[in-house]
This record gives sequence, structure tokens and C-alpha cells, in this order.
Amino acid sequence: MAEGQAPRGRQKPPASALDAFLAMRERLADKYDIDFGRSRLFPQLIEALLAEVPEGGRLLEVGAATGILTRPLLERSGHVTAMEPSAGLLQHLLASDVAESPRLSIRQGMVEDLLHDDTFDIAVVTFTPRRGLDLYNLFIQLAIRVRDRVVFMLDDDGSLDWAYLARSIARQGVDVRMRIVTNGEQALELHKRSVLLIASVARWHPAQVDPADQWGQDVTRIVVPYPVPRGTSTRLIRYFLAGGDRAVFIDTDPRGIERLYGNLRTAAHRLAREELTVRLQGEAIQVVRLPKGSDAGFGKEVL
Repeated sequence: MAEGQAPRGRQKPPASALDAFLAMRERLADKYDIDFGRSRLFPQLIEALLAEVPEGGRLLEVGAATGILTRPLLERSGHVTAMEPSAGLLQHLLASDVAESPRLSIRQGMVEDLLHDDTFDIAVVTFTPRRGLDLYNLFIQLAIRVRDRVVFMLDDDGSLDWAYLARSIARQGVDVRMRIVTNGEQALELHKRSVLLIASVARWHPAQVDPADQWGQDVTRIVVPYPVPRGTSTRLIRYFLAGGDRAVFIDTDPRGIERLYGNLRTAAHRLAREELTVRLQGEAIQVVRLPKGSDAGFGKEVL
């Protein structure tokens, strides 16, 4: 059954690449039917996910899309609340037979739209487009509403976001397990290997730790003076290509962040189109090395 959208006005993640992914999600709703996102799923991954879902509990599915995972989650859980920000994708879920289940609630929105008193036994996050610190903030939003565990299903796309997320969660005193699930001989292909990150929050109490500080401790940070010297973006990309880092954060004065971001994207496209991607993360820029022979899913469908 469909539920009304939760009240608006809660703080949303900062405008960033997330907005572009959500807009793309809306566009893809017209192109795909119920099969949206199937390329990211394989039997081993679904089996591993369901093994982490306690039977009979109240489950929150974040990023339900057209409901491709909603059915197996519903078969195992006592009740599922499926959340999806895209109205177009939700129309496919609402039109499916699984939507008739009295044990299913469907909501349009993001985790920030949950009501204050919403509680669940477990939350499952499926291939969220959130990155960097925003991924950690998503965990916090879920952990305060979940009694047992939060399960993230993430791409092993070379960004190491899942590794930073695991360390940041662990520093909060949360028990974290990770499992890389592969699809046999096709494991070297993108979307044929995924990371399950399971955070047990039953005994968790929030610590007074600045998440930005803990997230950044494992990442190389480069500070660029303002005004940005001419040729800086080209030198930074060449420096990154010559080094061994998988990701770096680049900081500069807020007045120059947009221009530096644009110049870095241009330099990365010119010098390393298939090797790097550049992301705007709040008030910093993240440069990420992509796995060889992969486009890391950018421009592809997102579940």
C-alpha cells in the first residue's frame, strides 16, 4: 500500500553529484521497466544479502527503485518499508503485484524524510549514489532509527568509499563486517563484484566525534592557495597519476572551489579519461582512481 510522503523541510545532503544521479534516476524511469538495476545483481549477491536479514523483522529498504529486491526482502521480513526518491521508478513498483502485499509500505523520499518516530529492526541500502562523507551521514541517519543492523550493498568501484565508511563507523564503536561477493569467473567485470558492509548497531551509542575529521584521516589532502596558480589542475592530475593514491581530497578557498573543480575535470578528461574521476564533495574536491578497464558505472543505470 502507498503512504503519503513524509513532511519536507528536513536538512538534505549538500547539492553535489547526488543531484545529478537523482535526476538521471528520474530520466531512466521512462527507459526501464521492472528490470531496472538487474545488471548489478547476481544470485550470489542476493543470497549473501538475504543471509544478513533476520526473519520476521521490520525492514527499511533504501533505494527500492522498481522493487527488484523488494520481493525477496519481503519474503524474508515481517514488514518492508520501501523508500525511493524517484516518482517515476516508484510507479513501476506500485504497478507490480508485490505492491498488493499488506506487509509492504511504499514511500517516496529520502532517509531525511523519515518521521522522527520511525523505527526498524534492519535497514538495507542498495547501491546508493551517495559518496564520501555523505555516505557516513546516511549511516548516522539510519543507525538512530534501527535496532539491529544496517546493511550497505556497495559497488567495488575503486573509490574505496566502502573502506573509509567502515573505518569511520568502527571508530564510533560499531561492530562492522565486510564481505566482497563475486560472481565466479565474471568477478573482474564491473557489477560482478560488490561489497556487503554490515554494521551492528544494537549496542551502539553515538560518540562525540567529528565525522569529517575521522573520514579524512585516511585520505591524502592537498591544499591549493587562492587565487589558484595557473596550470595547477594539470600539475595535480599528473602528480596523482604518478603516485600510488587511490583517492585524494583537494582543498582551496571557497571562492575558487567551483573554478578549480571545473579545471580539474577538464584536465582529468584530457590526461586520464579512463583512469580518474573528479567529484565535488561539499567544500572539497575528490579525485578518484578508477579500476582498469572500467567506467565505474558513471553514466550507467543506478539501482
